[in-house]
Amino acid sequence: MHSIVTRRMYRRVEADYPACYLTSHSGRFAAVRDIALNGFRVRCLSAPPAHTILKLQLWLPGQKDEIKIDQAVVCWAEQDEFGVQIVSLSSEADCRLAVHIAQLLHRQPLGGATEEVLLRGEQVPDRLCLAND
Repeated sequence: MHSIVTRRMYRRVEADYPACYLTSHSGRFAAVRDIALNGFRVRCLSAPPAHTILKLQLWLPGQKDEIKIDQAVVCWAEQDEFGVQIVSLSSEADCRLAVHIAQLLHRQPLGGATEEVLLRGEQVPDRLCLAND
């Protein structure tokens, strides 16, 4: 049996959500292409360099207000894509993101990466909000 090695702490889910990001020098429109509890893959016209600190906003389907990521760091960058790791966000934004991702994961059929996660004994993080919190 082969051991599966991954650098990611959480499973990423394909997405296509409108977003924008703000660096110390500019603001740009973008699209979040995959989403996880601790980061995103973002498509844009011109990616900021790796290690850039930025703010990010994204709009999830069916939600009135955007989710604001107070601070994220660019982990990698290509010409028109970059990956960010979330550094700081509010508890409310964290809850909304966690609930949305959990809903997406529950809709996906088993197979592929999802099946591999289950075979390794990993679980979906239970960072969901409780009504009394």
